Amino acid sequence: MPRTAVEHPVKPPLIFSFLLALSLLIAMAALINEWLAPKPSLQPFMGTEVDPLKQMPDYSNISHVPWRKEAFFNTLLPLVLYENQRIQWQREQLQIAKSLLDAGQELVASDQELVSEIAKYYALDWPLSENEWVTLMRRVDQVPLDLVLMQAANESAWGTSRFAQQGNNLFGQWCFSVGCGLVPEQRVPGMNHEVRRFATVLASVQAYMRNINTHRAYRQLRTIRGNLRAVDAEITGIDLAPGLISYSERRQAYVDEVISMIRSNQEFIELAIKSLSSEE
Repeated sequence: MPRTAVEHPVKPPLIFSFLLALSLLIAMAALINEWLAPKPSLQPFMGTEVDPLKQMPDYSNISHVPWRKEAFFNTLLPLVLYENQRIQWQREQLQIAKSLLDAGQELVASDQELVSEIAKYYALDWPLSENEWVTLMRRVDQVPLDLVLMQAANESAWGTSRFAQQGNNLFGQWCFSVGCGLVPEQRVPGMNHEVRRFATVLASVQAYMRNINTHRAYRQLRTIRGNLRAVDAEITGIDLAPGLISYSERRQAYVDEVISMIRSNQEFIELAIKSLSSEE
């Protein structure tokens, strides 16, 4: 009977061993990278705060209207951009926190304190229900640049009003304690409001934007903005102006005036933005 050869397993080419080792190294590197990669966390606001103006400049001596508008926009634009940047930072911190909570993770004490402070600033108390999270995200959002500038121009007579000059109040905001602001010269008898006084022009801008983002009178504005953001559409002052129906006793006439001002001053706003960009 012929002797049969002993069968030996066929050895794979060396290249397969090399590829197997390489794939194991890649997998190990990916795993290590996942372990070492920083988890999402809340970060301090790193925006460079603009120099707050202690006194609103008086532009009433500038007789040429285009120059007066240019000066007004150049003064306010950095303040509005700064505050919108701060609001965007707040929004990003909330988004990070919500994603961590939805993933079943707990916030560390410092992060929870920060989120709680943001919620309180926008008139909500921590912890938040799901509905309150929706409300908060509707509130923590930027206000279009053109809307802020035009309301400031309208309410302060382009920065020349008594309240703008003596109280840095560009938006006609009221307060209700004696001495908190300036008493209107034509205040209706029996009324006790004053026009709020601000330490800086930036403080006036911040108070106005917080008011827009929290007061129940402007819920419609926030709803319009939220709906536009949900479909990733551009959000402009003209879009949101109808939500200002309660800002003035003039109601629709006031809304129409603000929209008209936005349209007629768009060129000046764009020039101010270009001028600021060229300086940076």
